[in-house]
Order: sequence, then structure tokens, then C-alpha cells
Amino acid sequence: MDMKKLDFGFIQGRMTLPPSKNLLQYFPKRKWQEEFLHARKNKFKFIEYFGERNFNKRNPIWTKEGLKKINYLVKKNNLINYSFCEDYFINHNFVKYKKFEEYTDKIINNLSLINIKVYVLALLEKSEITKKNYQTFVEKIKLISNKFEEKKIRVALETNLDFKSIIKLINLVNSKNLYIVYDTGNRLKKQNLQYKEIIKLKKFICHVHLKDKNWKGKNVDLGSGKVNFYKIFKALKRIKYDGKFTFETHRGIDPIVTMKDNKKKILQILKNLK
Repeated sequence: MDMKKLDFGFIQGRMTLPPSKNLLQYFPKRKWQEEFLHARKNKFKFIEYFGERNFNKRNPIWTKEGLKKINYLVKKNNLINYSFCEDYFINHNFVKYKKFEEYTDKIINNLSLINIKVYVLALLEKSEITKKNYQTFVEKIKLISNKFEEKKIRVALETNLDFKSIIKLINLVNSKNLYIVYDTGNRLKKQNLQYKEIIKLKKFICHVHLKDKNWKGKNVDLGSGKVNFYKIFKALKRIKYDGKFTFETHRGIDPIVTMKDNKKKILQILKNLK
């Protein structure tokens, strides 16, 4: 793993204080443009945009003017457009959503206009995949995967399925454009099996979300929880992971200072890898 070639980004809104400290996923409304400057000043390569759980017409991802503004800010601050995290289906059932094709066609078109490379599809809560129901997701995942492939955008599932079920699901979908995002916090296990998971999921991991959690499942400051980042990066090094990393971390008291510290902690871990 070449440290000189590593690219780090952060989820949109994580360098901005939200109205409530308990609000993790937060679109920063009027201040969304300021985060591009924060990214450049603190040597991050990209901002991972996201589709909110409930539709927000003020999110620039939905308008031509907003997309043009994103491209302008990216170029001005010497960043790249890389990834987008889809949270909409957390609140809307992925399988039963009546306007599924209308919604996905719109997002595919818009993301292609800003040259997004990875579409993270969070299938959680209202769209939770389990061992019992995962076959019901196959048809629509295949549809969305193939449509994104036409625009050269990889689909990366975010799911709580165990690694064996993930492999079964991907094989059932049978699409060359289907991968997973490995979320270090969401996949925390008391048996400390994350190293083994990463090795088993080697060919499917195309993106990584970095966060720390405690055993209660609460997001905490990176390094203060139970995620063993050393072992995770050791596994990523072993599989020769060459993708990018998005910080989806706790903001702390000062989001900008916290984010800078997060990157320092990860770079130190990478420096000490054997």
C-alpha cells in the first residue's frame, strides 16, 4: 500500500457543525460550498456527496445549477469528484418503492454529469437485506448495477450481511459491476473477524468507509472505539487494495480539527504497518 498514492475524502457535512450533536448524516445547507475549501486546505482529495433519507430539493445533486456549482468548486479547489452515498433507500423500501426507476434514472444521469466513479448503495433499515430476504433484492440490484455500468460508475453495496451471504448475493446478481463498500464501523464484530472478512471479500471491495464505534454501536472519535484499524489496514495491504478512503467519522467538538486528526491517525497506522 503506497502512502503517496492514497486518496482520502470525507462524507459531505462532516466538516460542518450540525444543529444537533446527535445528527451524523447532515447536509450543511448554506455552508455546503465551504467544505470544498476546507477539503483543499486540509489536503483531502474529494468530498463524498450523499442522497438524503428524505428528498431535499436544495441538495445540489438534484439541479443542473447545483451540479455546475459542484464541478466549479471541485476544479477551483483542485479536488476530484469520486463517490456518492445513497441513503434514500434507508427510509424507502428498495424492493417496493413505486418510483424506483424514475428515481434511479435521475440519479444515474446526474452523477454521470459530475463524473462520479463509485455509487454506494446503503441497503439498511427500511431496505435491510437479511439471509431470509436477500433473493428478493436480486432483480433490482441487477437492474441498477447494469444501468450504472453504462455510465462507467461502479455500484458498491453497503450491507450488514455476513461475508458468505454477500458473496452469495453478488453471485446471484451476476453483474461485473457489483462490489461492496467496506465500512470499518458498521462491520465491527466482537470476535474481531474483520481481518478474515476483508481477505474473503478481496475481489469485491472497491471502496472503504472509515469510522470507529463502541460495542453499543455508537459512533465515537476515531481511535477511541473498538475497531482495530491496524488489522484492517494489514488486511487491505495483503489484498493489495488500491481504492480510496472516505472518513464517515464522528465530528468531535471541532469538525475540522477532528477530521485533520483522523487523517493523521490513519497515516500513522499505515506508517507502522509491517
